[in-house]
Amino acid sequence: MSAIVCATDFSPQADAALAWAIALARRSGSHVDLVHVVPDSRDDELLLRFDTAMYDAEAVRKAVERVRAAARTAAEAFDVPVRPHLLRGVTHEVIAKHAAVEDAFMIVLGASRRSSAARLFVGSVADRVVRSSERPVVIVPPAAEVARWSSREAVGERRAPRVVAALGDGDDAELMRFVGRLRGGGAADVTFVHLYWPLGEYERLGLHGRRDLFKPDADVVANLTPKLRTKTDAVAGMGEVELDIRPAWGEPASNLLVAVEDRGADLLVVGAHERHGLSRLFGGAVARRLARHSRYVPVAIVPTVARPPLTTAVVPHVRTVLAATDRSPLGNAGVAHAYSLLRGTGGVVELCYVNEHVLPSPAYAYERPQAALTEVDRALLEGELRALVPPEAESLGIATHVSVVDGGSAAEALVQAAERLDVDVVCLASHGRGGVGRAFLGSVAQDVVRRARRPVFVVRSR
Repeated sequence: MSAIVCATDFSPQADAALAWAIALARRSGSHVDLVHVVPDSRDDELLLRFDTAMYDAEAVRKAVERVRAAARTAAEAFDVPVRPHLLRGVTHEVIAKHAAVEDAFMIVLGASRRSSAARLFVGSVADRVVRSSERPVVIVPPAAEVARWSSREAVGERRAPRVVAALGDGDDAELMRFVGRLRGGGAADVTFVHLYWPLGEYERLGLHGRRDLFKPDADVVANLTPKLRTKTDAVAGMGEVELDIRPAWGEPASNLLVAVEDRGADLLVVGAHERHGLSRLFGGAVARRLARHSRYVPVAIVPTVARPPLTTAVVPHVRTVLAATDRSPLGNAGVAHAYSLLRGTGGVVELCYVNEHVLPSPAYAYERPQAALTEVDRALLEGELRALVPPEAESLGIATHVSVVDGGSAAEALVQAAERLDVDVVCLASHGRGGVGRAFLGSVAQDVVRRARRPVFVVRSR
C-alpha cells in the first residue's frame, strides 16, 4: 500500500492522529510520511527587518529537529517506518501536493478542540485540505481507538474494526474503492448506511396507508435495496458486509453519528462531493461538519474524482418495460410496442392500468381508503389486460406481470409504478394532439414524460 501522509503541528491532537496513522500503516505494511509545514515569511518583512529573517531561520531549524525527533520516536516505539518531511508554503496546498506526488493512500489530520477564534492547524486548514485534496482525508479525534487498527486480524477479545460508510444516490465508486483498500490490509466489518427522506420516498413510490415515519419502511427498503446491493456486493477485502437503510429526519450529520453509535463503529466514511437543495445528504459541508463533531470516531472524507466522458457509446440493456394503457383502442394498440423493445433479448413487461380517483392527502397518513374497485372489478380488469398479451410473447422469452393501480391521477400513478417496479423504460400511447383538442392519452403522455426519471417510449397514433 502507498504512503499514509500525516500532518503535524506537534500538538496533542496531532500526536493522536500520528498514532492512528501508524496503527493503520502497521496493519497494511505501509509507511508514514510525517509532514510539518512552515509558512513562508512575508517578503516585505525580510526586506525591512534583518531580525525577521534570523527568526525565520531559527524557527525552521527548530522545526527540522522536532519533526525528525517525532518521526524517530514514533518509528522506534511502533516499529513502523516514519519518514520526516519539513515543507514550506501554504499549509493546505503543500500537504495536498505532497500527498499527490507520493501517490498517498490518505491524509491524516488531528481534530482540534479549539474555539473557532483560536483554531490554527486543524479547523480552517483541515477544511481547506478536504476541499483541495484529491486523496481521502481522515480527521482523527484525540480519544479515537487505535488498538483495533494495529493488527491484520482480530486477536483474543479484540474484534475486527467496524466501519460505517455512508452511501448516497449517485456515484460512490471512490468511496467503495477506499473501503476496499482498507479491508485489503486486514479484515474489517463494514456497514453501508443509506439515509432516505421518508416523505420524498412515499411520494416517489406512491405508497398509501398509515406508516411509521420513524422506522425503516418495508416497501421503501425493498425498493432501494437492489440498486444499493449492486454497490455493496462489489466491495473488495475481508470482513462482513451489511446494508442499513434508515429514514432520516433533521440534519444528515446527526443521523450518521447516530448510526455510528448504533453500530459501535471505529471509522466513519463519507463522500466529499457537493450537493445542493433538499437532495443534499453527504455533501462536502456535511462531511466537514461530521469531522468537527465526531468526538471518538475518526471521519474519512473521500473526494469524488471527476471522470472523463465516455469516448464510446454504451448500449443500455432493457430488461423490464412498464406498458401503460387506458383500455382505449389506441392505448391497447400501444401495448404491443412494449413487447417489441424486448424482442431478441427477453425480459418482463409490467402491464399496468390506473383506475383514477382522488386519494386522501397525504395518502401515507391515513388508513388505506375504501377501494373504488371491488375484487370482482379488479379480476375483470386484470383479465382484460392479460388478453392484450401478444401470443408470441412467451416464445420470445418475455414474461408478463399485470397490475391495476386503484387511485390517484394516471400520470402520477404511472411514474410512481415505474419507480416501485424499477423498470428500464415506460411505454404508452399518445394521440399527439396539442391545445384544447388533445385527448386523454396525449395529456397523460406529456405529464409522464415531464415527471419520469426513466426513459419514456411514446407510441404516436397513425
